[in-house]
Amino acid sequence: MVTTRRKSAVTYKDASDDEMDVDGFDHDYDAPSSASKKSLKRAAEDELEYDSDEDEKPKKKKTRTGKTTKRKGKVTARSLMKDLFTTLPLDLIYEIFGHLHPLDLLQVARTSRLLRSHLMSKRSISVWKTAREAVLPSVPDCPKDQSEPQWAMLLFTHDCTICGTPRIQKVDWNLRLRGCEMCFKAHIIYSRTATKTYPEIEDLDTVLEVLPWTNVGGWAHGHSSSRKFYFSKHIIKMAQIVDDFQLRVDAGVKGARAEFDEWIEKKKAEATEQAESGKELKQWAQEAARTRNVTNEQLKKQRKEAIIAKLVELGHDPRDVQNAANTRRSSASNIFDSTTQLSDAAWKRIKAKAEMLAETEKQARLDIEQRPIRDARRKVAKARYEKFKETYDSSPDGFMPDESKFIDIPAIKSVIQSDGDGVSSGIFDDVFDQLPAFFDEWRRVRRVELARVIVESQSTAGDAKPDPVTAEQEGILLLATSFFATCTQYGGYGHDESSVHWMRTLHGHFPRRYHPSSGNARSPFEEMRCIRVVPESVERAKELIRAVGLDPNTATSLEMDALDARFWCNACSVLQNKAIPVARSWRNCVSFVNFCLLALH
Repeated sequence: MVTTRRKSAVTYKDASDDEMDVDGFDHDYDAPSSASKKSLKRAAEDELEYDSDEDEKPKKKKTRTGKTTKRKGKVTARSLMKDLFTTLPLDLIYEIFGHLHPLDLLQVARTSRLLRSHLMSKRSISVWKTAREAVLPSVPDCPKDQSEPQWAMLLFTHDCTICGTPRIQKVDWNLRLRGCEMCFKAHIIYSRTATKTYPEIEDLDTVLEVLPWTNVGGWAHGHSSSRKFYFSKHIIKMAQIVDDFQLRVDAGVKGARAEFDEWIEKKKAEATEQAESGKELKQWAQEAARTRNVTNEQLKKQRKEAIIAKLVELGHDPRDVQNAANTRRSSASNIFDSTTQLSDAAWKRIKAKAEMLAETEKQARLDIEQRPIRDARRKVAKARYEKFKETYDSSPDGFMPDESKFIDIPAIKSVIQSDGDGVSSGIFDDVFDQLPAFFDEWRRVRRVELARVIVESQSTAGDAKPDPVTAEQEGILLLATSFFATCTQYGGYGHDESSVHWMRTLHGHFPRRYHPSSGNARSPFEEMRCIRVVPESVERAKELIRAVGLDPNTATSLEMDALDARFWCNACSVLQNKAIPVARSWRNCVSFVNFCLLALH
């Protein structure tokens, strides 16, 4: 909470924390003069603020003698660093530091207290300035409201000033603040809401009047406006300073009011100057970003051309290499879309992945080039299959794959996708010679699977289940009670009408039933997951079989078809207001969902 002048004592103690402050704000405020300056001394200076040199006294160097002394104890980096500064002239050390990048200087300053004491001294300003001026492309000069270390921190690091989140690009140049989206939303205060946010601050208008501002709010997503927004930390610190000035004015200190008014005018001018400087810096940042993007694109282009050249030298087709370089796959982007120059070591590291991408594009290109040939081969295979089925008489039950499943047979598919441009029927000769044996096994597997479905539907818990293979050999699929239903009735699955022959009712919207001995019934044996036994259908079939005088346990579907009996339902006819009952075949009765078992005649 901000300390107001009503709550503070004459011996004011600042409430600022000891954490690193990189906003460049503290050092630029002038405290009131006379004895109150001591009460306004901050508890801790900014880490990136220059250390005072006033009280420093140069230490007298020891005179070297001809004798050499051996170091006692373990040699450490700290001891070597001390020796460096005691043996080398300070000018030489600063000359070495001047060849570093400003970001490197920041890292060096955090290495040890000794290095920090030198780099954060005002005597090292030439080091920072020299390092900054050597940066390419050039960067703006350090503003008056920033120290060189603070300016280097803002320009060359990408951590959020408030929370430390890395890789932050958003910078408010008016406030000299780099921040993440969440921190800007939480700490950028609109001038009209500042009263509600800080009700304990007296003279808030004076505080805001002398503060630097921005016209981009925390929720504005980078869009500027005519409003003024302030950084919360700036408000708190400035409120403390204004409060101390007011204390001196209220205490009747001679000249305090004039000093306060002069200070306010000075800060107003500095805030206005900082706002103008912020506009120029923002324009520089935008132009630098555009230049950087152009440079990065050029570097990416050079790297991509270098990789393409190396892949072509290895024998890859230029078309495949170019497609690999232009693909949007993330793996390709990591290789080609990089600004790092392609060195021999880098090429050795990415060579295998680059060749894999080229091979992938080659396969895609061949697939496109071979597509017309493969389509023609499919047509030839389908036409030959139709002729094959006309002459193939070893399938009395008619169970054979349809064209779509025939094309997916591994042997047929291998011929279709083989290299070359041949599309004649002769390329399938070897495969068609093996089809009879393949179809025999294909039918056997599916008939056994259907037998398993029937056996499981007839078994109860705890009973031993008959062997499906034996049941199929004994003719379980030929029984008139061996009925199945599709998943359409219970699971909502559908089937291809052109490849499946289902026993239909008189009304197409009724559920469909299937019997294994129906002619042209093929696809159910390929889509076994959609086949099931429905107990209601079996019971209806048994009633019909008994009605014609046959045994439900032994009667076959062929025997029922031979009788060609007709059935009708009096109840259904009455409900439909029909004078003449509708006569139905036994298959139609089983599939008809409204058929009444008690009304059979």
